Amino acid sequence: MNDTQRLMASLRMRQLELVSTLADAGTMRAAGLALCLSTAAVSKGLREIESLFGVALFHRLPRGVVATSAGELVIERARLLLSEVGQLADALRENRSGTNPTLKIGGPPFLAWTWVPAILRRLQVDGNHPPVRIIEGRLVDICRKLEAGDIDVLITMNTPSELGALRPDGFVIEQVGSEPWIAVCSPDHPMAQRHEPMPWSELRTAAWILPPRPTHARMMVEQLLLQQGLAPIAPAIESTNAITNLELAEQSLGLTLLARCACADRLARGTLVEVPLSPAPAPVPIALVYRLSAGRHGAVAAFRAATHGVSA
Repeated sequence: MNDTQRLMASLRMRQLELVSTLADAGTMRAAGLALCLSTAAVSKGLREIESLFGVALFHRLPRGVVATSAGELVIERARLLLSEVGQLADALRENRSGTNPTLKIGGPPFLAWTWVPAILRRLQVDGNHPPVRIIEGRLVDICRKLEAGDIDVLITMNTPSELGALRPDGFVIEQVGSEPWIAVCSPDHPMAQRHEPMPWSELRTAAWILPPRPTHARMMVEQLLLQQGLAPIAPAIESTNAITNLELAEQSLGLTLLARCACADRLARGTLVEVPLSPAPAPVPIALVYRLSAGRHGAVAAFRAATHGVSA
């Protein structure tokens, strides 16, 4: 019996769930609470799994556990297998009920509340609106979900900072449009009265509201400063959430840099105004990412067509 046959004969999904949960929880006690098991049962189960694989999967430390290099490999594959089982259960349930499969869409929050609603509206008008699940979050986590099959299609910025972690094998990265990035402030901010493009030598001395490194907006600002031979900005406020940054800017707490689509409604209402920049950031390409096998049929194909319709 070879290793594959031995694992197929002995390995259970519950064991994979234990490994995955323990990696997330960090301690055997926390994993036991999540799985409704005693700490002793988790410890015993881990020993059995490690005996099956013939290698230690976790370092036991005084304050918890940390995956070994072999453990990281097992955890990654365990999550893929658990995801496949979950998708199989979903597909069987949908098959029994006669409903269309759920289209799982991933993306950063600012695209989830700007582009995605317009695309779904287009799908509805075209009569192709499937059940939808929208998954927002950090791109590094979203890319992992895409690779695991937990997401069918990803809409995101096509930049190295956003898609650099994606393993490209078997995936299509399809540009569907671009977004200009602009600086905004409240109408009573001193810079709101400026109409001529402002140089970065003057802009960098202002109070800024920016996300932390290595987010795209932060790196965009720092690249523009570098091109002008200027030192980086020390933000007055650091905040990752785009909506929070808009709210802070509306309170005249500083300038912030965001995609125009994220600011459009506030610009229209007059609660924010655009500050002209010299030089202005280059527009950022927006892309769909999906598996090559899924792009020509079904809900992903309909989503692609609707996205191109909206961007046009």
